Amino acid sequence: MVLALVGPVLGEVVACQPPFFPRESITPLTEWDIPFEDVSFATSGGLTLRGWFVPAKEPDAPAVFYAPATAHDQRSGLSLVPALHAAGYHVLLFSYRGHARSDGPSWGFTYGAGESYDVDAAVRFLYETRGIRRIAAIGHSAGAVSSIISAARNPRIGAVVAVAPYNDVAEVWQTSTPPVVPAFILEWSLRLAEKRKGFDRAEVYPVGVVDQIAPRPLLLIHGTRDRRITQEQALRMFDAACEPKSLWLVHGATHAGIRTPTLDDMMPGVIAFLDAALRPEDQQAVLPLPHPGKAIAAD
Repeated sequence: MVLALVGPVLGEVVACQPPFFPRESITPLTEWDIPFEDVSFATSGGLTLRGWFVPAKEPDAPAVFYAPATAHDQRSGLSLVPALHAAGYHVLLFSYRGHARSDGPSWGFTYGAGESYDVDAAVRFLYETRGIRRIAAIGHSAGAVSSIISAARNPRIGAVVAVAPYNDVAEVWQTSTPPVVPAFILEWSLRLAEKRKGFDRAEVYPVGVVDQIAPRPLLLIHGTRDRRITQEQALRMFDAACEPKSLWLVHGATHAGIRTPTLDDMMPGVIAFLDAALRPEDQQAVLPLPHPGKAIAAD
């Protein structure tokens, strides 16, 4: 009985723990020979977030930021940099509060509640500090959730690419927990996490606000073998969104696999989506198949 009570709590702590960020970390320069700048900017509560800004060749180019998944930091967006940089985009990779070198406690991850305000801060940095007016978000899992919640209240985000977002925090807790865990223990564990971390599950309800992104375009990407977020849940998110919207179902991709390597392989199609959203004068608003080797359902 003690193990049944403590197990979900310990599992949540371990699953949300940020990875170690060494003093000498890989960077866009060491990984791809692409110049970058160390940047910092303030988020809510007076915390300072830190990350990397990869400037485009053209100062007035649009920008894309990457919002990491649970227990990931700015390094998780490195694989997207070459394609975005080659396509002429500024790129911002940053770490949430409590992750890598950003301020805040390492145990404070809130599934998108606080992290969506970190996304707000990233957008504010790009818009106000860097003077960039065309901004798009790419996020995976909790990063996709944080981007959806932020974009719903933040008109400065011009387009959203949401990879494997969950509909709400209670639902993803249920689908990510072994079925042998009783429902009352799962509920108790979630309430304990809310109290310990200072957030309310009602703040993490992207399916309830995703319609507010319109008329800005939304691209949802989901793997059909995702065991954390089911295909039925992904379809509910898509149905809740308003046009313009598209859903790409990648057959055989898991929750982790939809990010790496699948999203990396799909970047030509993602960039075509971003170009149509942020550079409409140069593009036709058509979403091509992201990758000929993947089975895609696009609306």
